[in-house]
Amino acid sequence: MLSRILRISSLLTIVLAVVLTVWFVDLGLSPWIAIAVGLLLPLLIHALPLGVEFVTGALIDRRPVARLGVVDALRLWLVESWRSFVVFNIDQPWRADFPERPIVNDAARPAVLLIPGYMCNRASWRHWVLEGLPRDWNVATISLEPVYSEVENYAEALHQAIEKLRAESGAERVTLVCHSMGGLAARALLRAKGHDAVARVVTICTPHYGTVFARFAHGENTRQMRRGCEYVQRLGESDEPVEFICFASQHDNLIVPRDSQVLACAEAVWFDKIGHLAMTASDEVLSKLIHVVSRPRSESLASNSHKQSDLRLPSSSPLPSRPSTHPNPETS
Repeated sequence: MLSRILRISSLLTIVLAVVLTVWFVDLGLSPWIAIAVGLLLPLLIHALPLGVEFVTGALIDRRPVARLGVVDALRLWLVESWRSFVVFNIDQPWRADFPERPIVNDAARPAVLLIPGYMCNRASWRHWVLEGLPRDWNVATISLEPVYSEVENYAEALHQAIEKLRAESGAERVTLVCHSMGGLAARALLRAKGHDAVARVVTICTPHYGTVFARFAHGENTRQMRRGCEYVQRLGESDEPVEFICFASQHDNLIVPRDSQVLACAEAVWFDKIGHLAMTASDEVLSKLIHVVSRPRSESLASNSHKQSDLRLPSSSPLPSRPSTHPNPETS
């Protein structure tokens, strides 16, 4: 469904660019300038709202660590704009059926299920699946549909994907790697289906405590991602029975306030100068992810209960109960 929607959107963008180019030429503008504007239009459609998001985030998040110079801010905006264009105009509309990697029946290999976020399908992971993640991992992907459904409705599909990966790989437990809303879907899964099949959960830019931008999006699931809404509070009333590692960006354009990305019971790994979608194409993030998934599972975290009832909505700065770390590519 999402692929079809994005295909229509991409084609309409091309038509608009052509019409705009012809119109500018008719107005007497240089054909080369008109063509340049037409070619830039699809990118501008992403860049302009992303610019608004970054500016809004900077106004709300006044922490010193979140401040950027003009050059760094411009680079952050351009990289995120390009990544957004690739994801929504190329990968997700036209490459969503890219083949899964072969699964090898070897319980010693890490078994990893990649879970996308809101308005994203499995193609949002295509870059890492084809070019980044280790070839000796058993990796599977999933698309969360219906696109605008309530978050808890994704639990059954996730459960089936996990069981399929376990059966094919021989793994006892699976690591869930989740982007954005996918992290909330993973938490809903743990509450609906239990945690016996899950080794650990890595969330990347997940709005665990909501985001101010959710109120401007469409769908039942976006209502469940509003800042301090009933759903995120209800999730926080029960335990997270497995190890959670929260990857977070100090400069995320979509999850604002930025400390919403980190559960108080989780290990926090912060990154700098990377946008929301760019986190799933970053070599720095990939390096740390490989390190986290490959390390031995923390039995103490798997067996101990993390009392979510003690949590509060985070204040203006991240205060995870476990130490935050900044990834070092040389040690990851």
